[in-house]
Amino acid sequence: DITLDPTCGAFITMNPGYLGRSELPEGLKALFRPMTVMVPDLILICENMLMAEGFVTAKTLASKFFCLYSLLKALLSAQLHY
Repeated sequence: DITLDPTCGAFITMNPGYLGRSELPEGLKALFRPMTVMVPDLILICENMLMAEGFVTAKTLASKFFCLYSLLKALLSAQLHY
């Protein structure tokens, strides 16, 4: 008998549409539950963080922060600066 640790999990990430990747065998695929991952709503996350800190105008500030960080991501290099 094998005892399972309820705090441990095994996850598989597969994108079979990419070059060089293949589908999982059906026997192995049956052991895992499928899961869909979505892009998070960053404005809503930012709004909730601002509301948790007590900002009254969290909704408008969240939109402005999202716009700011989107522009920064597009315009600045990914190089780490100290």
